Amino acid sequence: MPPKKGKSSKSKKLNETDEERAARLEAEAAAAQEGARRREEAARLRLVERQQKEQAYGHMNAVKIHNQWRRIMRMAKTEELKQDIEILSQSYDRTVDRKDALIQALDRDLEDAEEQYGTALRGHLQVVDSLQDMQYARMKTMQEQFQTNLKALQEEFDSERSDMTSSHNRQKKEMADLMAAMETEFAEADSEARQEFEAAREEIRNRSSEEYNVLKISLEGQIEELERTFEAAHQAYLQNTGARATAFQTLTTNDAAAARVIEQRMKKLVQMQESLSQWRTKIGSTGREWEERQHALQAEKEIMARHYSALKAAMEHFRAQQNTRLKHLSANSANANLELKKKLGSAERILKLGELCRKLETEQEKVLPFCSPEQALGLQPLFDQEEPQQSEAESSAASFDDGDHAGMSRLMNRRENNFKQGSGHALDHAGSPVSEWDYLNNFFKRYNKVLVSVLATHKPHALLRSPSDVLR
Repeated sequence: MPPKKGKSSKSKKLNETDEERAARLEAEAAAAQEGARRREEAARLRLVERQQKEQAYGHMNAVKIHNQWRRIMRMAKTEELKQDIEILSQSYDRTVDRKDALIQALDRDLEDAEEQYGTALRGHLQVVDSLQDMQYARMKTMQEQFQTNLKALQEEFDSERSDMTSSHNRQKKEMADLMAAMETEFAEADSEARQEFEAAREEIRNRSSEEYNVLKISLEGQIEELERTFEAAHQAYLQNTGARATAFQTLTTNDAAAARVIEQRMKKLVQMQESLSQWRTKIGSTGREWEERQHALQAEKEIMARHYSALKAAMEHFRAQQNTRLKHLSANSANANLELKKKLGSAERILKLGELCRKLETEQEKVLPFCSPEQALGLQPLFDQEEPQQSEAESSAASFDDGDHAGMSRLMNRRENNFKQGSGHALDHAGSPVSEWDYLNNFFKRYNKVLVSVLATHKPHALLRSPSDVLR
């Protein structure tokens, strides 16, 4: 039986010296190091080969996955484009309906404006008619007053004329009586003077009869001589101035007649001057009175004109204010339309993002989209809420799972009805008012949940990225 190898090696080891043993240990260490290097190199080569195979498989699988994802994304993009087209068609229909409603509202506003203009015009015409009627009534009143004043003046003139006629007749009678009394007195005085004259003449005649006789005798001769001279001169004068004497007599007669006519006319002229002065006085008083009335009417006319101008200016100011308000209303309406379009675009974008996010929700999120973090972690039961909230959440989840907007439409209709009823607070799914500081609770729940999911996704990715970087 041959000896065992182990025992021989042990015996050799026991017979080795220290140098041999050191050399042997160095050789074994070098052989072990070389074997470890070879094993490490073989492992590295195997890893490189496996890495290359993995890269080839990964590239091939990436190409397959990319192709599959392209096909899936094409289908998803087609569906999304179809939904976008449907949404755009619905948005276009809503826009057309809104524009039609806007046109109808503008038409109604135009009809209201025309009706207001017609009402204002009718009111203005009524005011003008009333002013015309007032002016006609005033003119009629003034005409009646003028006729009354004219009649009063005529009656006053007739009464004054009758008074003047009666006073004239009375003065005429008094003058006639006075003339008769003066004629009687003058006749008496004339008779007395004649008697005195006759007495004085008889006395003088008796006293100068003697002288008269003497002078008569002496003068008779002279008179005869003078008579002969006068007769001769008279005959000569008659022969020379006969026609002039006849004309003089005729002119004297005409002068007497003209003097009588002039006297009569002077009397009439004096009477007419007196009457003219009276009429001038009356005309002056009447003219002053009518001038005062004319000034009063002119002042009243100016007041009416100023009032009319003030009313016209007020109406123009009111029209300018209404036009300014209409312009501001149009500008505000245009701005409101722009703001509503922006909000509508934001709402449509939110709905689209909601639809896209809805596809990525879990079953639990679809059933209870607004569950609390404790419920999401399982610390509280999921179905401890009230029945109306569960039914409404299930109905909304079912409606979004089916891909239509019926649930959202019902919810929006309910919110719109609550808004139309005058609710000034937000309402929950049960229709109960929500406190002001709890308005955004559901939004923050969803946002925090999504944020936690994103962070939970990024953390493993970061943990996996560090070994990958080390391997690279």
